[in-house]
Amino acid sequence: MGVNTVVPPARRGDTAFRLGFVTVIDTAPHPLSSIQPPTHQTAYEERKLSVLVVSESSLEQTNGVSGSVKHILDRFCERGFDAHVISPQPAPDDGEYDGYNVDTTPSWPIQNFNVAVPTKTSVIRLIKELPRPDVIHVAAPISKLGHAALIAGEEMGVPTVAIYQTDVAQYARRFVREALDGVVDGVMPKHTGWLRKVSKASGESAEQIVGARIAQMHNMATLTLAPTTQAAERLESFGVAPDLIRQWGRGVDSWLFNPRRRERAEVRQLHDKWSGGTALPVIGYVGRLAPEKQVERLAALDGLGMRLVIVGGGPCEEELQELLPHAVFTGMLHGDELADAYAALDVFVHTGAEETFGQTIQEAMASGLPVVAPAAGGPLDLVSDGRTGLLFDPDDEEDLRSCVERLIEDPTLRETMGFNGLAAVKSRTWPALVDQLIGYYRLAAELQMAHAA
Repeated sequence: MGVNTVVPPARRGDTAFRLGFVTVIDTAPHPLSSIQPPTHQTAYEERKLSVLVVSESSLEQTNGVSGSVKHILDRFCERGFDAHVISPQPAPDDGEYDGYNVDTTPSWPIQNFNVAVPTKTSVIRLIKELPRPDVIHVAAPISKLGHAALIAGEEMGVPTVAIYQTDVAQYARRFVREALDGVVDGVMPKHTGWLRKVSKASGESAEQIVGARIAQMHNMATLTLAPTTQAAERLESFGVAPDLIRQWGRGVDSWLFNPRRRERAEVRQLHDKWSGGTALPVIGYVGRLAPEKQVERLAALDGLGMRLVIVGGGPCEEELQELLPHAVFTGMLHGDELADAYAALDVFVHTGAEETFGQTIQEAMASGLPVVAPAAGGPLDLVSDGRTGLLFDPDDEEDLRSCVERLIEDPTLRETMGFNGLAAVKSRTWPALVDQLIGYYRLAAELQMAHAA
């Protein structure tokens, strides 16, 4: 990732500095053009934009896509931007979020995720009937909803910015392989190698098919934003043109997630409750309990001198409760309850090796926690191995155990890594990240005009 320090224009630069934001712009790992997005300081001096946000996730669900969209809309509201949202059902109770109208499309639940199932024609017609936006923001395009938004942008001559957030291709490969392996395990002896080869080949084919779909979507967009260098490289491997890709991460709510919470009586009591009133460290996971999160890996920690806490909910919850009978399962937590849960941990463990980013890692770091995560995908960009946490071999659960054991046995190392992690994320606020996103909107508009010319 390239990092350019940008000096605001002298004409109005003093005002920009008084806003207190960091003048850093993350540029793409590959050159696109000499045009770069304005800093979020100079963006303040530009006219307010009208943005159509098309989200592949309902705002009523809890996941990375809907969470990011909500933070973006919060910042739009603060800055007086106009916005309209289209997402899958269910809709917010009053049909609005932050005062912005939310239109919804039919959806179908898959793994507790509501997938949009509209006709493309109906979505395109809806978009064309709405007031013309300055830009169409498409969050994690994969279904007909995202495809229709990109088509509408192309037909209307409106720039589109597509956000890559979920490696659906990798999920598809694993789901197909697990399904076929389950059939083989049920009806054939384990040494039936040729059927295993069929399963592997089928998984790879599913990944290629979905990867081609992802490339189709993102090659239609004026600009694609990937959260990490690993994600950008993954998009290229699918066939997305490198010059369409820029890097844009995610913000973290440092007011909500911070180590000062540890001093609260409620948090100290929670830590004591989870540790059983002992000096044993509390090791925790936060996130969806779904197959792609690979939470079952935590079974490798059995027998270590610690207490295990699982925060979250999802389709694998009952199965995990049976696998990890000694763990505390809190269910889904939000707001202050979630922040208190982070603060009551001593070590945060992230298990999934298929993350394009890893927002819970940032929240843990903002809470002053050392992080243990797989050396794959998003964590490679987020965790500085040996400094803010420890990266383990994603194919070696003994390595996971060894990393956690090292932190259990060394309180000083835990404290040092937690301090370093907090320092690493303190400038990654959502306001700063959304202001940077707005700079990318303006870049997309310039690229759209250049293309039209």
